Amino acid sequence: MVEIAEEIGCPDCGAPLKIKAGEAIITCEYCGSDVNLAVGKKYFLKHSIISAKFDNSAIAKEVESWMKKGFLKPSDLARRSKILNADLKFLPFFIINISAKTSYEGVMTRTGQNIEKKGDFTKIYYWKVVGRRGTFFPTTSYQIPASGKADFNLSLLSKDGKFLNSELDEKEAGEIASQEVKEHHKFLLSSEVDHITSMDTQIDIKNTEFLHAPIWFINYEYGGKTYELIMDGATGEEIKAQIPTIEKKGIFGKLFGA
Repeated sequence: MVEIAEEIGCPDCGAPLKIKAGEAIITCEYCGSDVNLAVGKKYFLKHSIISAKFDNSAIAKEVESWMKKGFLKPSDLARRSKILNADLKFLPFFIINISAKTSYEGVMTRTGQNIEKKGDFTKIYYWKVVGRRGTFFPTTSYQIPASGKADFNLSLLSKDGKFLNSELDEKEAGEIASQEVKEHHKFLLSSEVDHITSMDTQIDIKNTEFLHAPIWFINYEYGGKTYELIMDGATGEEIKAQIPTIEKKGIFGKLFGA
């Protein structure tokens, strides 16, 4: 059973807030106001939401259509698969506008010579951080459908969906994003130098937006095994998918999955 923290009232409407252990930002289910539990006061970060366009029946049809497409999928995937469960969750995200400038020195050796290089580069990001601890979500492959974004309103929540509060606050999300951007710049440098002798990345967080987006988490069974499929609840597009391996039988099997 999830522990319930000390009850506090919504600073806007006074209604009791349902607080689960580990949550940092609570959205009142009565008026939609956000509360930062660290200070017990209203949270003023811009809060947006993307409404779900696909309900249970619509996402089932979308999954069937997805199963019928794709060269690398078994030809009978749609016919022989069974959806075990499909859960719609409104996940909390922080969209962090970051300017990152990296200055570096290094050595390129791939040409057979030691060529010293130095320079700097600046990049602008809208970096995504999911606000749930221990939740694996492929944020890099998820493109937020900005056209469907609106100011947060409880009426835009789907009755099929589960609303999740954030377990991170703005400061921690910013720290995570900053570290991830630094690691990303280190990766980018691998195309410039083979050995980094010095590297310094300065992070400037311009602004942060708090957003809830509808995500379908689906498990389906095929051939006695269970696979996971994550789909965008606003567009119906695949975000991440586990696909059964096509059995290979000779050269024709390798080419056509026969």
